[in-house]
Amino acid sequence: MSIDPDLLRGFSTFSALSVEDLRALANAASLRPLLANEAVFVHGQAATDLCLVLSGRIKLSKAGWARDPVILRIAHPGEFLELGGSLRPGGYGATANALCSAELAVWPTQVWRRLVDEIPAIMPCLAQLLEQELSDAQHRFVEIASLDVPRRIAHALLRLVNQAGREEAAGIRIDFPLSQQDLAALTGTTLFTVSRTLTCWERRGLLAGGRRTVLVRDIPALTNLATATEANLGT
Repeated sequence: MSIDPDLLRGFSTFSALSVEDLRALANAASLRPLLANEAVFVHGQAATDLCLVLSGRIKLSKAGWARDPVILRIAHPGEFLELGGSLRPGGYGATANALCSAELAVWPTQVWRRLVDEIPAIMPCLAQLLEQELSDAQHRFVEIASLDVPRRIAHALLRLVNQAGREEAAGIRIDFPLSQQDLAALTGTTLFTVSRTLTCWERRGLLAGGRRTVLVRDIPALTNLATATEANLGT
């Protein structure tokens, strides 16, 4: 299936490209639909494609030292999967799975390299994206290295609200399935700790939800928790 250039035009990543450049990118890509939990690629697999998220959410994870997977990041619409891997030889550096039904624009890596040569305006876009990915990774490293678990969870929820929040009468819902295990893998803690912390916050009226969904009912209170100086904020 081919890609509609208007799908690409709606992403800030491609805002500097001309209509002709967008058409060339779209014509070279194929559309790949995904079901929830479907794998896009696995860690170590030969990197043959560059994928852009058009809709849905994709988690990129990697096995930890204790074999429990760590979520490196969640890719949202307009973001590439493994952008760095497409610019150098080798295998994928993570495993990518759809958190919900999703659609990807897919370019074979050889085709993408040709497009980069033919469309010079792409390179500043890619450099900006790589810089943002590095900045986000550094920010999360600082969180894990310097914050206690409740504050890490609060920061993660606020970040997801900003990236994928949908306003409802009772608050802002993170608009894709997010299990407590996913949240634990995203914040470097255990399922037990996440469950205990979220249960406490639900009792205090900050959150509502079930096993696969989170509704943030009190953004200011959650922000206060994220920026508080004392520990043991989840109990």
